[in-house]
Amino acid sequence: MENTTLILIMITNLLLVIFLGVFGFLIYRLMKNQKKESAENPSSTEGQPAYHPAILERLKEAQKIKSRSHLFCPNHPEEPGETTCGICDKLFCKSCSKPFKSLHFCREHLPLVMNNHWEEIMTVKTSTQDPEHGVRVYDVKKEIFEKEDLPTYVETHYKINIDQDHIETYLVVFAMMDQVETIRPRFEATSL
Repeated sequence: MENTTLILIMITNLLLVIFLGVFGFLIYRLMKNQKKESAENPSSTEGQPAYHPAILERLKEAQKIKSRSHLFCPNHPEEPGETTCGICDKLFCKSCSKPFKSLHFCREHLPLVMNNHWEEIMTVKTSTQDPEHGVRVYDVKKEIFEKEDLPTYVETHYKINIDQDHIETYLVVFAMMDQVETIRPRFEATSL
């Protein structure tokens, strides 16, 4: 009986040593794999998990986008541009642009819009068959502002055509009343 108990104790100890050895080996392999992954992924730091390669790719793309300053507010370079000024077409963050009528304007151009009388100079019907027609309106607007510092803005109006069962889109160009005669010929000259 004593021999049987002694044999059982020795077998139990041997199994315990084998179990601890296998458990220690598994922990060693796990730690070795984690070190290998963190060496391949330099963005992961101690105590943080390694990022999936797709996430790393998106982070790289975000850094590229961040370097494009025209996508961020000119007054707050860390804030992304969310709205475009109706006059200068620059992107501004929420705190730097204010809504007026159906558009947003930057702090510089909001007083210009509010303190002057604006007149409609032309209306252009756009369609899905000819989207370039509408794009030309915005191109002329931008060119006039950049080259001659003449402000205009464009409102989009929608009309429901019940007879033909579709929505019509119109771009309405506005200019300050004292500049209408200067600006109108520039739009007309582009065959809009």
